Amino acid sequence: MRNWLLAACVLPALGLSACGGGGGGGTAGSVPATNTAPTANFAVACVDLVCTFTSTSTDQDVGDSIATFLWNFGDGTPVAATANPSHTFASAGTYTVTLGVADTARAPSTVARPITVTAAPVPAAPHASFTASCTSLDCTFTDTSTFDVGSVFQSRLWDFGDAVTLPATNPASHHYGVTALTTFPVKLTVTDAAGKISSSTQTIVVAPPATTLACANGSGNCTLALAQASKVTATLLSHSCGARNNQVVITAPVTQTLFADGCFDATGIGVSVNNGATFAAGTVLQVEVRSGTVALSSLAFAPTIRVTGDFANGWTLTFDDGFGGAGEPDFNDLVILIRATP
Repeated sequence: MRNWLLAACVLPALGLSACGGGGGGGTAGSVPATNTAPTANFAVACVDLVCTFTSTSTDQDVGDSIATFLWNFGDGTPVAATANPSHTFASAGTYTVTLGVADTARAPSTVARPITVTAAPVPAAPHASFTASCTSLDCTFTDTSTFDVGSVFQSRLWDFGDAVTLPATNPASHHYGVTALTTFPVKLTVTDAAGKISSSTQTIVVAPPATTLACANGSGNCTLALAQASKVTATLLSHSCGARNNQVVITAPVTQTLFADGCFDATGIGVSVNNGATFAAGTVLQVEVRSGTVALSSLAFAPTIRVTGDFANGWTLTFDDGFGGAGEPDFNDLVILIRATP
């Protein structure tokens, strides 16, 4: 850790007061009182000793961004100062990889995570790899491993990163039981008939469905309460996202998937809730939206729904699926109109 702190000190943009030394002591480079520090985070994908690291760090201040990246791979090699470095470890083992970031106001943030890598296989061996696809807390993992000529598949083992493992199955489905945005290291190990082993690890980020309807005016939670006996329709007004399987679901008083692939479903088409049957006065509709998967990207924020409107005029739900980037969260990934007709 000492090497990490020393490396951080040579990058003034990190603004780490703990570095000390050098005299001066003025206020130049101090963080403005209104600035919010960024949140450091990263994803990693490894095949044996070779890993690709991707910063998923975020800064929620309008107009601010991540300005500095500093990676310590925990193996004594020089630090890297790019956003998305690749790194090859010299030998198998578990290494603590640390990412430090700073925003344009020099406010710092760090995150450290243990990364386990395996030795590169010898010729005529397996080469583990897999893909991941998630909708909210439900993920499907597909083994895409390859085998050299002379290497024949014998077995596989999934480690979902939450103390649950599963042998053999492909594709493998898994449900994560978490209540907040959480990162898991998922590992696939394949073994050939000669006993040669290869593993591949990826970090995935999952989040529970967005269920709380936050009033857009900040006055608290909103409800979709029917003041009179009514029929209800839902219309996808627009979408501005690229996730597969962003799902919009009515969960009460009936269960119905309104839009199964919201970023790609047709807009402007009304969907009758409960086959057009009338709901009684006082019924409260419960809605949840489940974030899907964006290739080569991971969730940065908890998915959130905001709502405006009322029973008489209809409710407009604006959904942000939680994927980061410039201007995010922007609450325009899905825009849905819920209308009640007495």
